[in-house]
Amino acid sequence: MYLMGIDYRNKNSEELLKAYRKLLSEGIEVELVEDPEELVDAVLRGEVLGGIRGTLSSSEVIPYLRECIGRFYRASILRNPFNREYFLLAPVGIDEIGEESFKDKVTIIEYILDFLRNSDIFRDVKIGVLSGGRPSDYGRSERIDRSIDEALEVVRYIGKKYNVHIEHRGIVLEEYLKEGFNVILAPDGISGNLIFRSLALVCGVEGCGALVLSKKRIRFIDTSRSGTWDRYYNSVKFLKNLR
Repeated sequence: MYLMGIDYRNKNSEELLKAYRKLLSEGIEVELVEDPEELVDAVLRGEVLGGIRGTLSSSEVIPYLRECIGRFYRASILRNPFNREYFLLAPVGIDEIGEESFKDKVTIIEYILDFLRNSDIFRDVKIGVLSGGRPSDYGRSERIDRSIDEALEVVRYIGKKYNVHIEHRGIVLEEYLKEGFNVILAPDGISGNLIFRSLALVCGVEGCGALVLSKKRIRFIDTSRSGTWDRYYNSVKFLKNLR
């Protein structure tokens, strides 16, 4: 069984109900809940196979989830428009990169690698680290220089510690996606959130919500309340197909 959070006061509840009815028609058992704590507790206790924040407010769900599992990050699951394969975009929470930016970015990648180690989402992991400009833009401003320096530092650190393909090419998101990179690390949570909104909510790129990444492995997806029914549907199917 999967749990999906729903708040009938939300204008997008009908979209979630469309997903719910389609899932039931396919024999996938889903329970709708209105209480954020019930949703999170059921997942953490292993009473259900996974949880989805549907139309419940993030201000209700996220603080309680953080209280239960500690600091976490979110990685949006999106369909690459060039090859139709899924890729992960992180971070997408506007406050998920703090003062210790380098440490946060390394932790995000480590959580992703740990999650993928126990799943068969990707056969090979290719990580693209974004910065505020192309390498040739170095020297145009201190802010861009810091962004590039940090991205290179992340690449060096992860490359030495893990046997994984990781590159920095600057700001060129399109190059990473055209070449099938399946993990994209944004410069910070604000830019990550803007990339997600531009791709998913403006351009209609298919997605499955955002995977919650933490020290404690949890099968939980955080969706946007602005999503269409297929995003909620895809979220459940994605969790269902995880090993």
